[in-house]
Amino acid sequence: MFTIHRGDCLESMRTLPDNSVDSIVTDPPYGISFMGKRWDCDVPSTEVWVECLRVLKPGGHLLAFASTRTQHRMADRIETAGFEIRDMIAWVYGSGFPKSRDVSRSMERYLVGEQLDPATPIIRSGVYQVTAFLREARNRAGWTNRQLDELFGTNGMAGHWTTAGSQPAVPSPKQWEVLKAALGFGDDLDALVTELGATHRPENWGQGDGRRDRGFLQSLGKDRDAPPAGGWGTALKPALEPITVARKPPVGSVTSNVLAYGTGALNIDGCRVGFASETDERESKAKNQHGDFGSGPMANNVFGEYKQDRENYNPPGRWPANLLHDGGEEVAEVLGDAARFFYCPKASKKDREEGNSHPTVKPTDVMRYLCRLVTPPGGLVLDPFMGSGSTGKAAMLEGFRFIGCELSDDYADIAQARIERSAKEAA
Repeated sequence: MFTIHRGDCLESMRTLPDNSVDSIVTDPPYGISFMGKRWDCDVPSTEVWVECLRVLKPGGHLLAFASTRTQHRMADRIETAGFEIRDMIAWVYGSGFPKSRDVSRSMERYLVGEQLDPATPIIRSGVYQVTAFLREARNRAGWTNRQLDELFGTNGMAGHWTTAGSQPAVPSPKQWEVLKAALGFGDDLDALVTELGATHRPENWGQGDGRRDRGFLQSLGKDRDAPPAGGWGTALKPALEPITVARKPPVGSVTSNVLAYGTGALNIDGCRVGFASETDERESKAKNQHGDFGSGPMANNVFGEYKQDRENYNPPGRWPANLLHDGGEEVAEVLGDAARFFYCPKASKKDREEGNSHPTVKPTDVMRYLCRLVTPPGGLVLDPFMGSGSTGKAAMLEGFRFIGCELSDDYADIAQARIERSAKEAA
């Protein structure tokens, strides 16, 4: 059973009764204007989280994805609304956003004219004069850019030399002489190319991919009192998306709250991670045979003759960690034996081919795991920022009920189709 509300989630949630939802699992706007989307201009307001708190049962958990850049703001507003911040789950992956920009490549593009200082129109004009000349000479000689690249052993460089658009480039004097011989033109522009080579273009282009020798860029950084460009980027890997784990304060103890509302605890056994190997399983179970070895919790005689039974215990898997990963090479380098954590690759081809055009779709397996972690059997999951319906799809496959809110009719249509398909699959 599922319900989709089309429109503002704040207005939609106001139609729900108090204490009516068992869990909230959501991927809200991150507030980073992802891909220029207006809906991602800010994290949700405290007012939204206050309404989430009202409809959530006491002890119910909220799991909210965020960006590393704005997670602090997201968590602050959730806490200000009245939630307890309990933990953070890190979803770690080696590929995808945020992308790291190679600073040396950016400097290269700057130098070949993509971002020339407007105060140097003479240089810009001269560069385009050379590229226009080469373009005409190439066409007269019947050559192609691919053939020119093969001549110099570069990949795409001829496109810079002959472009009328962005990223124009001027050959070095040595390359210019080779071009003169190959395309059969005279020395009309020799002086201009030499001047531009002295003020704008170095000679030492590398072979293979057409990129500039990094030694020049490193010296450039020193000349301009800037850090060396080679080996400098703008983002760290593996990347991660933090998931804030928050809880509505329980009424009384957790035990009494679970008995009254069914919420307040985490489904540990339902989210255990499979053992990495038979040896791993054998070692884990061996150290939990408390009945055989008389180990485990000691007697508590402070308030009477209370003694806790020591029993053998065979855990069905590893204890869930506050880390999920995609199994990528970069992740494995950091984590070592990553098998001890929950593994799930990024959104599958199937997830993206379900007519799904949403730019931030989450993997179904990750959403199933999160719903299962915080939702009691047969419970009701709410997603105030439903998007393309990944939480709803996961809820159906796990046997839960679902309520989703979505402002965009297009995304709501996609979600409706995906959730209906999953409901039939789970039936």
